Amino acid sequence: MILFAAAALVATSAMSQNGQLYLFRNDKQFNYYDLKDLTDIKYSGGSLGYTKMAIETSDGTSSSINMSVVDSCVIRQTVIPDIHVRLTDYPDLKDLIKDSQHGKSFVYDATLRMDGNGLYDDLPEQTVEFRGRGNSTWNFAKTPYRFKMAKKTSVCGMAKAKTFALIANYIDPSLMRNAVALWTAQQLGLPYSNHCIPVNVYLNGYYKGAYMMTEKIGVGGGSVDINEETGMLFELDSNYDEDFKFKYRFANNAAKSLPVMVKDPDLTEIKPDESERSEYFSKWQADFTEMADVVVNPGTKKISDYVDLRDAACFVLVNSLACNRELQHPKSLYLYKEGLGSEYLYHFGPVWDFDWAFGYDGSTTIQSHATVLFERDGDYAGMSFMKSLVCNSEFRAVYKEVWNDFYTNIYPRLLDYMAEYAYLIEPTGKRDGLLWPDAYATSYAYAPSAYDRVAKVSELTEWVKKRVEWCNTQSNWGLY
Repeated sequence: MILFAAAALVATSAMSQNGQLYLFRNDKQFNYYDLKDLTDIKYSGGSLGYTKMAIETSDGTSSSINMSVVDSCVIRQTVIPDIHVRLTDYPDLKDLIKDSQHGKSFVYDATLRMDGNGLYDDLPEQTVEFRGRGNSTWNFAKTPYRFKMAKKTSVCGMAKAKTFALIANYIDPSLMRNAVALWTAQQLGLPYSNHCIPVNVYLNGYYKGAYMMTEKIGVGGGSVDINEETGMLFELDSNYDEDFKFKYRFANNAAKSLPVMVKDPDLTEIKPDESERSEYFSKWQADFTEMADVVVNPGTKKISDYVDLRDAACFVLVNSLACNRELQHPKSLYLYKEGLGSEYLYHFGPVWDFDWAFGYDGSTTIQSHATVLFERDGDYAGMSFMKSLVCNSEFRAVYKEVWNDFYTNIYPRLLDYMAEYAYLIEPTGKRDGLLWPDAYATSYAYAPSAYDRVAKVSELTEWVKKRVEWCNTQSNWGLY
């Protein structure tokens, strides 16, 4: 009763400008109210005490709630940002169209604004280009998005950029897998690691759920800060769907090939002349091939003359922490280099895409923490490339130093970060879970609801603890 009365008092104070009142319930429902909109809370009931409460708001509505279903009442001044998008030519859509004419690359004219809710600065309403994103996730019910502004802007403290991604985290009931991995990459000092900003997304007035806003991976634009005129960002991915791409052939197995694509820059802009562009691309193909040959079979050569081994070690550690075995295919494996020639090194990173990790394998069961990162000997091209790297003695020496630093200095703070992030997004996780109940995203990917986030976060935390301790006892740190 004291808490409910306090809510009414706080609603009248200046501190309530960005605060909210949350009613956590035991009947698979959830109520929340902006404190600035609350006008009154009334109680009613029989001779044995109050049994119902009525919450009235400034728009004249009243909600009647049985007090027996309310587990707790929480008042918070810290509220995550709300992003509001309105499609200019499609004002009645509840989501983006997914047909042959409206794929993920179809651009919608839109307006966008963000209410920072006191946690971050507001983003004033402006015209943007709005579209879908993702590979397999594009076809999930909870759609991932991307927006592009007219000029570079710093959003939520991130570096100035035009384009940002809105990650749906549909198959992750903790809504935290990506955040855990990307925070770890930042703490390790892996250059150009993405940030994680939890947000609520509304499209044409419809609530779409809890999302994670982050930088779009590319050259410049708040991501890989290298000169696009001379540098290159490669993506190794079995989707093999970029315009400029080639297959790296393994000398000891001609049937196996590594899919290598130019993620950025756009070579048609950098080299408008077709013959010049072809020659430039061929030079980069030869340069990458020389590096990959040394990684796969160094012989008398040193990998450290071609690859920044500390960045490689940090990259591998983050993926090992998450047991992200999609590298084996490979999928979403990035490398960048600042220029052609031996004076520059290849850098692994940024790390990306941890939905299918932390024990998730598409089913309702979380897999064991005691699973090596690179298990299959020769099944996949990504596995062959990465296992050659992690078995190298030069790499192992650097990895040992990076692992010890992580285990001693970063790992304890990671657990604190997970607890703080979980607390921050708990209310929005409840709302997301109500909107997106348990379902199969596809026939092979189960998407459990985020409603029971306390249990899901506890499950993730215990898995991470067991994973770290297990890796720390293995002679090869759980890599193979």
